[in-house]
Amino acid sequence: MSKQVLLFYISRYSGHFRAAEAIRNALLELDGSLGIEMIDAFDYANPVLGRIITRAYLEIIKKKPDLWGNIYDNPDVLKKARKAREALHKYNKPKMKRLLDAFAPEGVYCTQAFPCGMVADYKKTYGNNVPLIGVLTDHAPHSYWLFDEVDIYVVPSKKSADILEQKGVPPEKIRIYGIPVDSGFRREHEKDRIRADYGLLSERPTVLIMGGSQGLGDMEGVVRSFLGDREHCYQLLVVTGTNRRLYKRLTGLIPSGNDLVRVFPYIENIEELMEVSDIIITKAGGMTTAETLAKRLPMLIVNPIPGQERMNTEHLVAGGAALAVRDYNKIHDVINELFGPGDTLKRMKENAERLAMPDSALKIGELVVKGF
Repeated sequence: MSKQVLLFYISRYSGHFRAAEAIRNALLELDGSLGIEMIDAFDYANPVLGRIITRAYLEIIKKKPDLWGNIYDNPDVLKKARKAREALHKYNKPKMKRLLDAFAPEGVYCTQAFPCGMVADYKKTYGNNVPLIGVLTDHAPHSYWLFDEVDIYVVPSKKSADILEQKGVPPEKIRIYGIPVDSGFRREHEKDRIRADYGLLSERPTVLIMGGSQGLGDMEGVVRSFLGDREHCYQLLVVTGTNRRLYKRLTGLIPSGNDLVRVFPYIENIEELMEVSDIIITKAGGMTTAETLAKRLPMLIVNPIPGQERMNTEHLVAGGAALAVRDYNKIHDVINELFGPGDTLKRMKENAERLAMPDSALKIGELVVKGF
């Protein structure tokens, strides 16, 4: 019988899902005989609560981002939430036992802290030693990840590893492998074919604009600033993700006959758009930035939310692969300067390549396939 592996994530349209999917594909690349099951932990254990938490999170980061900054990894909040978390684990324990006993996995990967805690509690309660691997998708490890039963923590950077050590995680449990990205981001794609598919001109700068899978941030304001510029002819590729209202507004905003702006909803081939772009304007989600680095694409990060995005941004700016802009009104001026005289864009591209960890998913997959 083939080895079985479980992959837990939360929310289908999220970086946690894309990370789990990248690990699954890497596992199959390493050993095609593996039996792999991907499970949305919220849908499996607490679907109603999951929808409430997801909605609340989105509302906070849209309307009260500073509040999220105060909540994120706040020890007082963690202390108050401990009893609720323990009660939730107790409620979910029978479901987790049925699943893990029936599947009998050789290893369990979790790309989000909530399922990691449930599996850790299962191991502690029933004395099961199944290897549990926590895969962090941001540079800011928070204390909700901390469980003695986690065997390996995979982190994006040395700074992330240092934070976990400061929180008491033994260094031998930490691997600096990076955020797992799919194989499509470590392969080069045929630029001429992609440009032809989308009607892009090679001689014009191409700017990719994204707001994560949810299409967050003032993407409309960014697009409007480009539309008002008659001096520079940038080609815009705008991806609105699951934000249908934004997609409808932007498609209605583009004047008839304007072939310099292309608007897309949620798409699966974002690596192709990155391949033909010269720079990306984006929020600082861990998965988006990891994929961007793998494609050696310079980044302009706009007004990152406090918490994980701020730390992600600090890492990228310090490494020279990104610039951070807090004022949406200044984005266009920064872009014009970058595409003017000088080699800033070239150096940012070189720094992105230096920071990238395109083989991260394969290294993470080897933890189960080859053992640790």
